Order: sequence, then C-alpha cells, then structure tokens
Amino acid sequence: MAKKKNGMNINFYQYTLMDSSTYSNAAYMAYQYANEAKLGSVGGQTTISINYDIPCVSDFGTFSCPQEDSSDEWGFMCNNEFCSNSQASAYWSSDLFGFYTTPTNVTVEMTGYFLPPQTGSYTFRFATVDDSAILSVGGNVAFECCAQEQPPITSTDFTINGIKPWQGSLPDNIGGTVYMYAGYYYPLKVVYSNAVSWGTLPISVELPDGTTVSDNFEGYVYSFDDDLSQSNCTIPDPSIHTTSTITTTTEPWTGTFTSTSTEMTTITDTNGQPTDETVIVIRTPTTASTITTTTEPWTGTFTSTSTEMTTVTGTNGQPTDETVIVIRTPTSEGLISTTTEPWTGTFTSTSTEMITVTGTNGQPTDETVIVIRTPTSEGLISTTTEPWTGTFTSTSTEMTTVTGTNGQPTDETVIVIRTPTTASTITTTTEPWTGTFTSTSTEMTTVTGTTVNPLTKP
Repeated sequence: MAKKKNGMNINFYQYTLMDSSTYSNAAYMAYQYANEAKLGSVGGQTTISINYDIPCVSDFGTFSCPQEDSSDEWGFMCNNEFCSNSQASAYWSSDLFGFYTTPTNVTVEMTGYFLPPQTGSYTFRFATVDDSAILSVGGNVAFECCAQEQPPITSTDFTINGIKPWQGSLPDNIGGTVYMYAGYYYPLKVVYSNAVSWGTLPISVELPDGTTVSDNFEGYVYSFDDDLSQSNCTIPDPSIHTTSTITTTTEPWTGTFTSTSTEMTTITDTNGQPTDETVIVIRTPTTASTITTTTEPWTGTFTSTSTEMTTVTGTNGQPTDETVIVIRTPTSEGLISTTTEPWTGTFTSTSTEMITVTGTNGQPTDETVIVIRTPTSEGLISTTTEPWTGTFTSTSTEMTTVTGTNGQPTDETVIVIRTPTTASTITTTTEPWTGTFTSTSTEMTTVTGTTVNPLTKP
C-alpha cells in the first residue's frame, strides 16, 4: 500500500477572465477543465474552503476589500474609500493555497481521500458559491481508487451540484449526503471555477453524530501516490462492504412485565448489498398500567385494603403507570372480638380469652375474645317487697319477660312480698285478772313486722 500523506492535492488550470458560459457546463466541471493549461499544483492542503477578496488601490494604499464592504454606486469603493482599480480586472496573488496565480479567473481541482471516523450518513455542504463548483464522493464519481493523480473520469453524477449560470444565483447551504463506513478511504474531488473578481466557496461536512467540520479538514483528508501496477486496489473499496448491524426497538404491549427478545433479519444496505441485522425488541407494559399486590402489617384491629397509583421506570427507561393494591392486616398486637353466649346462671357473666389465629397474610395473630354469657330462658328470679293495707303479710309469684344484655328475651320470676303498712295491725290477747267481771280494753303499740322469704330455709 502506498504511503499515506496528510491533506489534499490542488491542481490549478487556466480560465478565461469574464468567461460567462464555460463554467456553466457540467461536462467542463466534471473533466473538461483538465483540457486547459495546467498552471501548477500544491499538496498537503487541509484547509480547503476558498475566500478570495480583490484588492482596492486607493490614495492611501492598496488593501484587500471584502465583498460585503464594497459598492459601485459612484465607481468602485471599499470602506468609503475610492478604489482606482477595476473589479473586472485579473489580479495576481498567492491567496489560493499559497500558489501564485490569478484567483479572479482560475479553475481549481482538489483531490484526496476522505476518512470517516464513524459509520453513517455524511452531509457535505457549500454555504455559498461564487462562481461555480461541484463536489463528488466515491470511487466511480470522483476518481478511481489508487488513481488520484490520473486524468479525471467523466461522471457528472455529482454529490453537490453548485454550477450556476452567469449572473444567476444558488440557494445557500446546498448539500449532498453520502453513507460511509468508518475506517475506509473514500475518493473525494472538488472542482471550483471563478470567472471574475471575488471568489467564495465555504465547505463543511456534518458527521453522523451531528458534529460539523468546517473549512479545516485536518484528520479527515489524505492523499496516496498512484500505484496502478497493483492487480487490486490496496485501499479497501467500501462499495462491496457488508456488515452485521444491531438495532434496538421498543414496543408497547398489554402484558404486565417488560419482555426482551432478539430477532434476526436481512436488509439491503445503502450499497445494495444484503446485510444481516439483529433487532433487539423490548416490549414494555402500556400505560394501561401494571398491577401489583403487597401485604403490610399494621396496628389496626381489622384488615384494610386500599389502591394506590404510582409511576415506575421500566427496564427500557420509559415511564409506566402501576396500580398497587395494599392489604394491611393487624399485627401481633392483636385482634379483639366479642361473642355472646347463653348460660343457665341467673346473672350476666363477662370473661376474656386469648387465642392465636392465622391472618390473611399468612402470619400468626393474637386475638382477644370477650365472652358475654347471659341467663337462658330458664329464667331469672328476683324478689321485691311492697307495702299494703292488709293486716297480714302476703307472698305471691309473678312471671314476666325482659330483654337481656345480649338483646335476647329472657323469662323472669318475680316474688312479691306485701307487708301491712303503718295503718296498723289489730291483734286480740286474753289475760287473767283478779276482778269479778270480764273487762275489754284497747291499747295502741308499735311492732316490727316480719317478712318471710320463702326461698330462705328456716
């Protein structure tokens, strides 16, 4: 393989001043320019944009005049200075790549190899063109591989066609895009013609990652000596390059989890060759959301169920709605329950019992059971004492139904004891005496009545 040299080769060809037609011919810009007299060449050029300003010869000296600072309303003026020279003259200088020639009327050919650092699409641009220019990339449109110094090929399939008519105009930032593989040298050719006065050709390229390289192509353009004796070009030909590519795609689906799968397919690349492609498909739940259930302990005495909404980031980096059902069950601090039981006693009994149950979360939980026992329908017995106007004590039994503390009807036996009130009792007593006749008298006294409880044994 020939030795690599930095930069591009520049060849200069004669062009007739004020020629308003030749540079408008696509064939001339592609290859016929080389039929004109070759003025010379330079190599190793990495700054390849052109920006030539004609001189202004004034009473205060000669200086370079940018086109935007010039006017011709009162003759050729620059920066408000009158210039004695003409815009339509040919001027000699070394402003073009250090080569002494007439930049006002010349054709320039630039050839070299572009080395892309990344695989992808490269967009070359001309910001403006004054007067005419083309750019070609590739072994069948710029020049044949390993034949950089050979006469130009006849292809007019330009990557950028910046040919404009005399006094015509082109839009700014005209460009062309080429797909390139990293590490391969691509033939690159630029042809520029200027017919009169100022000359302008800013060149740039946008890389696949969005980086823009303007004017200075250091590290991107190289040259090789021709080696036509080789049976095959030792600089690889990207036109037959095939490779395997890997792409990743993310799709929504109705599942509740993220799924990743790999698929193999064959595509036709930009060079027309079949290329294997590995497609990694990541499927994530749609915004219809995922549903998860979680169980938590808490200090309450009952089981609580609630629903919460949250947004999580899936494994593909996309936000996904998630519905969380939270079930909270009592902790081991205990449940408390109350139960009511009938019994044969005559009073209501309350007791507390401790047991262990298994909660809905599968955990053992202490439970406190309060047991309330109330008398059954065999009955309650109660005794009540009432005063009355009779002269003796009366005892009777009555039956009634009451509602127990458990809300159940309960029979009750009521024993009623009635005793004489203070309206007095009357008793008769007979006593002997020494008199000769029977005597009857009445005395008043206060006695304590007796109450007999029939349930009490004597």
